[in-house]
Amino acid sequence: SNRMAHYEQTGPEIWDQTDGKITHLVVGAGTGGTISGTGKYLKEKNPNIKVWAIDTYGSALKKYHETGVLDQNEIYPYVTEGIGEDFIPENYDFKVIDHFEKVTDKDAAVMARELVAKEGIWVGYSAGSAVMGVLQMKDQLKPTDVVVVIFHDHGSRYIGKLFNDNWMREKGYL
Repeated sequence: SNRMAHYEQTGPEIWDQTDGKITHLVVGAGTGGTISGTGKYLKEKNPNIKVWAIDTYGSALKKYHETGVLDQNEIYPYVTEGIGEDFIPENYDFKVIDHFEKVTDKDAAVMARELVAKEGIWVGYSAGSAVMGVLQMKDQLKPTDVVVVIFHDHGSRYIGKLFNDNWMREKGYL
């Protein structure tokens, strides 16, 4: 139902709101419903749209996408919440995903804080990861591209973590 909801709702909404001009969809890779459903719809409209999944170090998703192997050596503890998996959820349709990009815990945390401070967008870890992932791949973009980044989370879940200077210092992020 999750994947179908995004196929029926999120995909058409993005297509309509960009007047079909979207060139890239960027989504944090968690259980796979948002990226698989939205990506499928958009690629049916225009197969040239690139679908980029943002993953975290310690997650098995990127390697699985590239090799079809669930590599236990890829799995280790990570701090980022909302993305990454140590198993392969059946919800994924890996055929619609063009690329997985990994982002460090630190880069995700710092970017989430930057989005709040500079843009006034109250987001959390996976949104920080998504924006950082786009910045890591910016050389693949042209000025005319229309990039849609989906933010799954909000900052209120992270008051004691990302938005706590002491926690950030303890992690070595500040």
